[in-house]
Amino acid sequence: MPAITTQGIVLRHADYREHDRMLTLLSPTMGRVEALCRGCKRPQSPLLSASEWFALGEYVLYTGKGRMTVTSCHVTETFYPLRTDYDRLKYATYLLAIAEAATQPNERAVELFTLLARSLSRLAYTGKDPRAVSAAFLLHFSAISGYRPRLSHCVRCGKPVPDEAIRLMDVENGGLLCSACAEGTTAAQSVSPGQVRWMRDVLQNGIDKTTLPDADAPGALLSDYVEPRLEKKLRRDGLWK
Repeated sequence: MPAITTQGIVLRHADYREHDRMLTLLSPTMGRVEALCRGCKRPQSPLLSASEWFALGEYVLYTGKGRMTVTSCHVTETFYPLRTDYDRLKYATYLLAIAEAATQPNERAVELFTLLARSLSRLAYTGKDPRAVSAAFLLHFSAISGYRPRLSHCVRCGKPVPDEAIRLMDVENGGLLCSACAEGTTAAQSVSPGQVRWMRDVLQNGIDKTTLPDADAPGALLSDYVEPRLEKKLRRDGLWK
């Protein structure tokens, strides 16, 4: 079978034998890809940087004996500053876990690939609060995945929810609750008008253009919103504090 060339971001790696690694890549055209990277742990290997977490590049993959193997890679970005800032690193790692849980082999993931690459760049190279960047990732991820939250109307009855009445979000059903539908409910989480304004603005204008406070980014709420839809509980140690 001829070699395949694809862009990829390394979501995870696992040691395999003494000098090799198994890579999990996110490809915009191939979805989640498992590929063996031979000899990449040798100090002078040209594949060393291509086998590290967060590496973004153009991977050449060869399929033989039922397994994909990385034969070469032109690395275009390593997001190296993430490795020098633990706070940003833990959020970046969480985004990789979301992307891995969300993708399947042989399933196009162009929007997710672009969203992840841009979010990693913001975490690595800007002064934006990593909690806000990660919350924006989760918000846009929910939108491209088909479950954008309803932030203007009650998710149960469909009536408009005035800003002054905002207080609860039904995470399971995907949106705000009006005062009447919120009565007696236990399957909802608190949300403030400022948090809802932040989500609306970021969905419309993007994290780079919003002028609303980073402190209004509801990261924990959005994690609770996204993770059940992935049917996977992810580690959040130290996040959203």
